[in-house]
Amino acid sequence: MKLLEKIPLWLFALLTVAAFDGTALGGLACARRWGHGLGLYALVDNDAVGWIFSAVLVIYAISIGLIAVATWSNTTAASGIASQEASQIAALYRSLAGYPQSLRNDLTRSLVGYTQSIIQDAWPAQQRGQVTEKGIEILLDFGRRILTFEPLTDGKCIVHAEALHAFNALVEFRRRRIEAASYAVPGRLWAVVLIGAALSIFASYVFNIRNMLVQALMTALLTSMIALLVFFIATTDHPYRGTSAIGPQAYEIVLRDLQEYE
Repeated sequence: MKLLEKIPLWLFALLTVAAFDGTALGGLACARRWGHGLGLYALVDNDAVGWIFSAVLVIYAISIGLIAVATWSNTTAASGIASQEASQIAALYRSLAGYPQSLRNDLTRSLVGYTQSIIQDAWPAQQRGQVTEKGIEILLDFGRRILTFEPLTDGKCIVHAEALHAFNALVEFRRRRIEAASYAVPGRLWAVVLIGAALSIFASYVFNIRNMLVQALMTALLTSMIALLVFFIATTDHPYRGTSAIGPQAYEIVLRDLQEYE
């Protein structure tokens, strides 16, 4: 699976369709030879088979469609979480404007260091399917510095409260990002996708069509559509992994702004 995550998307799609079509057409050739040899196709009523085939396809289409929507929803949610964490870094940076100069400089450097650790350490690890704790030390030290600060005026108290709120929100979004890194389609649902695909394709073999090329074409069209849906689910299964993973662009934008105004 890790090897597939490293190849380009277009090649992954091509290999998926080719593998499904090759297997399906090979199965069709065997089924026709076996069915005609035993005289089973003479017993087939295409009208009855058509009704059953339609029911099978409808059930499978609903199932795989819901799974595809769920994986896309997970990807969208993971992208939103990353964007919110990056936005919270920027909000926390703005909240530091009311702190004394020396403390503000130290906190700003810590915030820049945390953002760099996400881009340089956390993101490559997530793309490999790993979770790194690098960066948490920076956040913990940042939190200790804020908590030990004692504002002397009512205005400073308001600024301090806002900074604490922004810091707590940042910690929460970090936790949600790490949790989102484990988003994946459960093995049971993958079994439904693959077994359902096999049953749907096998059902197309039952039709009694005299011309082999016509039946092969229809089977290939059905199989290609199923393969593309499987490809879509596979590429959106892990939001932060593989060549189609969500990138750290939101953090890079925030880091550029922090370094520019630091």
